[in-house]
Amino acid sequence: MLKALIIFGTGLYTGVYIAQNYQIDKVEDPKALFEKANAFIQSKLGGDGKKGGKDC
Repeated sequence: MLKALIIFGTGLYTGVYIAQNYQIDKVEDPKALFEKANAFIQSKLGGDGKKGGKDC
């Protein structure tokens, strides 16, 4: 329990520090991120169902 509390506190402190000292962009909503990831995977697979995206 104490270990989890220390890890949580460290992460919270790091997040606050970064938010105060660096200009970071907002994170997109999960649906948009999922769609981008899906499009990236489809482009790597070749979009036609082939694995690896290369002609064998």
